[in-house]
Amino acid sequence: MIKFKIVSVITSVIALTLCLVLLIAPEVIFMLFNIDENSSAFFIGRRTAMLFLGISVITWVARNAPHSDSRQAVCLGLVISMLSLALLGTIEYLRGFSGLGISLAVITETILAVLYFKIWFSCKNA
Repeated sequence: MIKFKIVSVITSVIALTLCLVLLIAPEVIFMLFNIDENSSAFFIGRRTAMLFLGISVITWVARNAPHSDSRQAVCLGLVISMLSLALLGTIEYLRGFSGLGISLAVITETILAVLYFKIWFSCKNA
């Protein structure tokens, strides 16, 4: 079984990387997702960077947490967030609002959601 610590460290690194890219070079994300660069996109990108920073901090600090209701809440919250992002990314691609590059995000989000769900479910009644 995959360990909470490993998934949390991976999530933290991914989220911190996304935070930095969205702050320093958001054009990379815009190009990958085939999104027009405009002031609104940069504004939302910077705000999104702060959400990724929060996810990075939460998953990094919680990485060594023993099984508890709090750790279960972190797992379940990340399952919902990642699945929602994957679903939204798929819908926006099908609507023609993003390019094929969104598939990288959708795949990553789905994998993380499944891993956190497995951890949450295996510890649900423990």
